[in-house]
Amino acid sequence: MNATNPIRQQTQALCLLITMLLTSSAIAAEGIHVSGRGMVETVPDMGIVNLHIRREGEDPAALEQAMNQVVADVLKLTRKMKVAERDVTAALVSIQPRYQRRDDETVLAGVTATRTVTVVLRKLTDFPALLTAALALGVNNVDPMQLDTSQRAALESKALDLAMADARARAEQVAAGFAVSCGKVLDVQVSSYSVAPKMAMMEMRMSADSDAFAPGQIRIEQTVDATFAIKDQI
Repeated sequence: MNATNPIRQQTQALCLLITMLLTSSAIAAEGIHVSGRGMVETVPDMGIVNLHIRREGEDPAALEQAMNQVVADVLKLTRKMKVAERDVTAALVSIQPRYQRRDDETVLAGVTATRTVTVVLRKLTDFPALLTAALALGVNNVDPMQLDTSQRAALESKALDLAMADARARAEQVAAGFAVSCGKVLDVQVSSYSVAPKMAMMEMRMSADSDAFAPGQIRIEQTVDATFAIKDQI
């Protein structure tokens, strides 16, 4: 009775797997591989501001009450500045314990409570007023404003159209150079990113009321990596 050698079985299975992988790679490699790029630029017309409130103590309930009062005052401020309710988000309170070493032991020293109010400004020059008033109301820290555009979706679509056209043009140029023609698309991968300047707080405060106020530009890019089939020679 002939028993099948286990090592031989494993070797055969491994060889079959390698053959399948090589065959798959060879198929995937067929075609004209190109990368197309599309870019649009625009002046930002909105900004996102994070206002951070932080309190420390021993009574979580008292800390939460104090922070809720600051948040209520900030919400009154944003309404006074005519910021739409949909553009203001007040996160829930986060409470973390604080520990310290005492007599070779780690003991509870109190808690730290934090809360963040996120404000979307549709008028960039409102930032200095928001910054000054929020700090006076008890906000501990204000992040630099993150500039953005209200037309992002349309601009990303435009950049994608440019990237696809660029990819097709590159593929056709490559095909012509090798005396073949460009066929249908076999594979496509799309990636996108944008670059926007961050407006520093002191720069905004100093320049918002002068001609020096310049938010810069947002650059939105889309990249299309595509593989086109190779048709018969031209």
